[in-house]
Amino acid sequence: MMNFPEGNDAEEVIRKLNDLAKNDFDPHSKRMWGHIYYAGLKDVVELARKAYLMYMDKTMLDFTCFPSLLRMEKEVVRMTASLLHGDEETVGNFTYGGTESIMLAMKAAREKFRKEKGKDVVPEVVLPATAHPAFWKSAEYLGMRCLRAKLDDELRADVESVKELVNEKTAMIVGSAPNYPFGVVDDVSSLADVANDQKVWLHVDACLGGFHLPFFRELGEKIPDFDFSVEGVHSISADFHKYGLSPRGASVVLYRNAKLREGQIFVMASWPGYPLVNTAVLSTRSAGTLAATWAVMNYLGFDGYLRLAEKTLYAKKRLIEGLRELSLDLIGKPEGAVMAFSSDKHNLFKVSTLMAEKGWYVQSQPGSKALGFPRSLHFSVIPAHAEVVDEFIKDMEEVLPKTVGSYPDVSAFDLSELKFGEDGLPEDSELISELIHSMPPEVVESVFRYVINELIFR
Repeated sequence: MMNFPEGNDAEEVIRKLNDLAKNDFDPHSKRMWGHIYYAGLKDVVELARKAYLMYMDKTMLDFTCFPSLLRMEKEVVRMTASLLHGDEETVGNFTYGGTESIMLAMKAAREKFRKEKGKDVVPEVVLPATAHPAFWKSAEYLGMRCLRAKLDDELRADVESVKELVNEKTAMIVGSAPNYPFGVVDDVSSLADVANDQKVWLHVDACLGGFHLPFFRELGEKIPDFDFSVEGVHSISADFHKYGLSPRGASVVLYRNAKLREGQIFVMASWPGYPLVNTAVLSTRSAGTLAATWAVMNYLGFDGYLRLAEKTLYAKKRLIEGLRELSLDLIGKPEGAVMAFSSDKHNLFKVSTLMAEKGWYVQSQPGSKALGFPRSLHFSVIPAHAEVVDEFIKDMEEVLPKTVGSYPDVSAFDLSELKFGEDGLPEDSELISELIHSMPPEVVESVFRYVINELIFR
């Protein structure tokens, strides 16, 4: 049990923070292939920090106190809408992350569904197996039900499977641009045909691709239509804090028109205080990330993002070329800047471990034996990787021969054997990953709830 602190001087507090961070990866090291979206430009980081600090103590709860926040929010929405082929009717709001953007779109779709079908029917969401778990999380919060569509041979949403699942209970169809596991863009145009035919809401999750796919297309890449250029797309989620390169806690949800957004907005006037109006899930929010986002977008502009996309594209192509030469197998045909590689020869979980010893973060995707998804290494390619991709490939070439062989046998594993380090995390990440791969998803979920609740966050 930790007691409430007595208080320390500022230098001691900072020293403790530095000590706490000693085992963390450096987000600006250019050596992380997941979680971090770093341009490799110190001026962008410094500008974002300055803007954040300027607005850190201003709250987005009440824009009548801080009218500059209303203006900035409307401007980042308009800038994003123009990038994603919106028009004068397009509206949206700034959120603190992709999950929040997705949840708001689902709430808006749910409210529209309830007006048309009543509240006695549980609204359903039809989505591909590769759709982000945020949809399932939001459905759990909102009392909705997700139906998983199959994938086609290219790992896109199988349109025929979607058609079979859509019915009178369907409140939303989902497409990804791209999906996270494999970087593949769903056939949004065909999904829109289904949505239009059945008069169903179509949401495009472009949290990953919203701020790099348009620039990849500008550079000559063949990017399928996925945004408001497709008739039938009702809403789009896109993260500023990914390829928009702003600090964490920055996303946007866009709607084709204001009528569609109505169900997103919460208003409460039946209490003694002021009328509470929320355009997002969160109420009191620091305006720091909004200001930083506005600053970065205005600083880089279209040409700046285009130059950075060129670096990302170079790093992506070089990574694919290099890892293929090392006999790793690219999964699917990723249009986006994220991708995954599999192997029948190497223990990929051990690859992640050995590369971490060399200072690289490589995310392993356990996949699922039950669902038919392979074990893989996942890469989120960023502009900064253009400077280090050759060094990374060289280190992979050194590590891979040490990882030839099978995965650990977990058939007789007992949860009580799980060992934790001083940081409170399980020690054997390779074992954990293989357990996740081998167990049915519902068992994995049950075990994770127990471990998180009873062991880690204690």
